[in-house]
Amino acid sequence: MNLNKKSPIKSLKTNLTTAFDLPREIMLNLPLITLTGKNSMSIENYKNIIEYNQKKIRISTSEGIITIEGTKLFLKELRKDLIVISGTISNFEYI
Repeated sequence: MNLNKKSPIKSLKTNLTTAFDLPREIMLNLPLITLTGKNSMSIENYKNIIEYNQKKIRISTSEGIITIEGTKLFLKELRKDLIVISGTISNFEYI
């Protein structure tokens, strides 16, 4: 069994997104990450929060795990489809 093969539905979504120039993050449920300076980060289309403290926040997405490190980190906004993180962000990694 080839695990790298796209499902027919995902291929159809990808083709429709490209053909009609639709936003990929919405149609394919991809995370949209916005970093504003080093004091704020917003993540749309996340799955769940794995770890949360003032020095590290780990968030699961459809494409992997995002690790945010810094000081005095906190969740400024938390909605079903959006997280806004504030504090001093010193590093972030997408695994």
